[in-house]
Amino acid sequence: MAKIYNSITELVGHTPIVEFHRLREALNLKGRIVGKLEYFNPAGSHKDRIALEIIEQAELRGNISPDKTTLIEFTSGNTGIALAAFAAAKGYKFKIGLQPGVSEERLKLLEAYQAEIIPITGELGDLLEKVNEKGFGAFEELVQYLVKETPNGWATEQLSNPDNINAHYKHTGPEIWEDTDGKIDVFIGGVGTGGSTHGTSKYLKEKNASIKTIIVQPDPESVVNSAVEGATDGGFHGIHQVHDENGLTDRAPENFSDELTDTYEFVTYAETLRAIHLLAKYEGIFVGASAGAALAVAIKEALKEENQDKLIVPLLPDNGERYLSENLQRVNEELERNVGF
Repeated sequence: MAKIYNSITELVGHTPIVEFHRLREALNLKGRIVGKLEYFNPAGSHKDRIALEIIEQAELRGNISPDKTTLIEFTSGNTGIALAAFAAAKGYKFKIGLQPGVSEERLKLLEAYQAEIIPITGELGDLLEKVNEKGFGAFEELVQYLVKETPNGWATEQLSNPDNINAHYKHTGPEIWEDTDGKIDVFIGGVGTGGSTHGTSKYLKEKNASIKTIIVQPDPESVVNSAVEGATDGGFHGIHQVHDENGLTDRAPENFSDELTDTYEFVTYAETLRAIHLLAKYEGIFVGASAGAALAVAIKEALKEENQDKLIVPLLPDNGERYLSENLQRVNEELERNVGF
């Protein structure tokens, strides 16, 4: 029987979850690592989920329509790509301001979808500097500047839009629960906008409060001594440190919930690269940097005796093809030599 889809919007979600048997054997892991491969979404990342949810819920509320609205966002990459793809599929114009450190591949994808890319100069540059100084609390001014300059502009507001959280609460969490038959013990993710870890963890903990949620954070020193030239986020792309000894930092977005987190774990860029290269070598799966960071923490958890046969699920946001210009695929023996796995 024929199955013809009407739009790529119908292909979002239901991404595969894969157990890494050969990786477990190679590293003598005690726990079982089962990766949620989000790059199987049509525009290539877990941000497809929030982009579609934000657009379609706004349509249902009557806030936007393709014949009059220009969608607007300020982002570092994957959310922009997802919004650009679905804007094209639905007939919207899309305008994007790009943060520094965007990989060459992600920039070219935005060009391919014919998004309008706004140069960050003049007043926009000053507003971005304010965000860098004061954290995400100053982000709204930057986005609203773009809205003000755009007739019929509408900001998708990924950092504060509750539809971001709801996309993962309604879909990602249930998919993980169903695909593991409710046997998940540990969920691992990073924080960019905060929606994936908030929404997914909320659903999973409602099903089983004993499920442990671990938030991956880039090691601050590793970010400063970035192996990626020009990357302001240390090459981690899309995840930030949101918690320190004093609690939440100014990098914690409104969509993130500290109450749904059990522990925070730092990961170095060397550990991230090592995890990426091991997964490619033993499982034939090449993931991006934020996925590598989540996987590195999953490996460290799986090495613990206390996690014998426990099911550990890292959310793996995208694949590594978007970062080939940064040589993410290249094994750096000097950098990775002292990694503990």
